[in-house]
Amino acid sequence: MTFLKLGAYNLPPAEVALVKTLFRLFSHGNTFQWKFVTAPPYDALLVDGTSPDADNRDVSRMAKAVLFLKRMNSGAGPNTLERPIRADQLQNWLTATEKKLRDTRAFSPAASTEAAAGAISSQARFKLRRWPPAILLRGDATRIRMATILSRRALNLGDLSIVCQQPVSVCETFVQVLRAAHLVDMVEQPVTEAPRASDAQKPASRPTFSSSVISSIRRRLGL
Repeated sequence: MTFLKLGAYNLPPAEVALVKTLFRLFSHGNTFQWKFVTAPPYDALLVDGTSPDADNRDVSRMAKAVLFLKRMNSGAGPNTLERPIRADQLQNWLTATEKKLRDTRAFSPAASTEAAAGAISSQARFKLRRWPPAILLRGDATRIRMATILSRRALNLGDLSIVCQQPVSVCETFVQVLRAAHLVDMVEQPVTEAPRASDAQKPASRPTFSSSVISSIRRRLGL
C-alpha cells in the first residue's frame, strides 16, 4: 500500500517541526500510512487558516483534502483544527481522510486510467492557464522560467527541455505538479500519417473526361 503525502502551507516553522515529530510518533507500529513532504504533489495539505490567502482557490486545488489551522477558541468546523495542534485530533483527521481518499480511488472509474497515464505523452503540449502560487514555484529560478515560457505558448516536454536547457525529467516533474493543481491546459499534437508503401507503388491515376467534354473538343477541332 502506498503512503499518502501531507504538506504544509504558510505554517510557522515551529508548527512544521511539531507535525514532523508527531508523524515520527504516529509511524510506530507500521499502521500509519502518511508521510510529511515539503514539495507537491500532495494528497492533503495543512494550511494556516489565519493567513490572508488561506481562501485562495489555487491553494485548495493543490490537494484533495485541506485542513485549516485556526486560532484557539475560534470554533470547530469541518476540516478545521484549533491551535495548539493536538496529536489525537490531527491523527483522527488523517485517519478519516485516508479512508475517504482510498475509497474514492478504489471506486473511481478513472482510477486505473490515471495510474496508467503517469507518464506524459511526447505528443502532449502544455500551456499555463494562470500563474502558479508561490508554494509551487518555491522561489526556484528554473521553475519560474518554465512557468514564464508556458504562459506564452504551448510546448511539449521535449521543446520545453530545449528552451529551458533542463533535463526532460525536470520539466516533466514540474508539469505534473501544474497538472495536479489544474494550472495547465493539455493539447495532443496531431500525428501526421506517413505515406504507405502500397500507395507509393500505385501508378498515378489518369485524368478522366466526360463524353460531353470530349465531344466539345472534337467540334472545336473540326473532327
